[in-house]
Amino acid sequence: MLKDIFYPTPQNAFIWLSSIYLLFLLYIGKANPITILFAYFLETIIIGIFNALKMFWSIHFGKSKGYTLIFFFLFHYGFFIAIQSIFGFSMFSMEKTVYIKEPFHLLENYTTILNLEGIKYALPAIIFTHLGKFVSDFIQNKKYLKFTAQEIMFKPYVRIFIQQFVVILSFFFIVFAQVGIIAAILLILFRLLVDLVLESIRENSEILEFLSEKLANEKASKENIKKQLTIFTE
Repeated sequence: MLKDIFYPTPQNAFIWLSSIYLLFLLYIGKANPITILFAYFLETIIIGIFNALKMFWSIHFGKSKGYTLIFFFLFHYGFFIAIQSIFGFSMFSMEKTVYIKEPFHLLENYTTILNLEGIKYALPAIIFTHLGKFVSDFIQNKKYLKFTAQEIMFKPYVRIFIQQFVVILSFFFIVFAQVGIIAAILLILFRLLVDLVLESIRENSEILEFLSEKLANEKASKENIKKQLTIFTE
């Protein structure tokens, strides 16, 4: 079962390459721990963009209807990001060297992040991971025919809660524990583990069979659990 998670495949190659690249940036000094941290912080926006693209594909090329659903998602998700950003910036502003403004100055703060030294090297790695998964998995496997836009719409929320919790926890280690490089490496490795596990829970996989069997109960059948897990990890 561990082989199904960690063994490099065409499906998880983008995850492996992205993580190795970020570790390489740290090693050669092209990105510092704070830059890696904020690259993952910006991933929330990237996830939303690709989720909207998946909804569009499911409507335009699949069986779903209603383009207005995409605009509703963008509005709702954008509001969610704004609240999350205010919370994040309120803590990041404690670290004076990052030059984060007041938490409510969202545009200024995001501009500051995008101008950080090394972000132009680190951020493409995050985009590359999601673009690779979108093309090689969602489009090539025609998942837009399997999932409706309504099912895809609520998919990112649980995942980004986990992601941002890890980012904020890493921030405290980087800034206050003064173990920046170690915390950044652990952040990359932990995200690698999480992404590989999520990628392994795919249709017809042993991991999916195992989890659905363990989680099935009187209220939720094995097939229903399978459906929910594949949507969540999509």
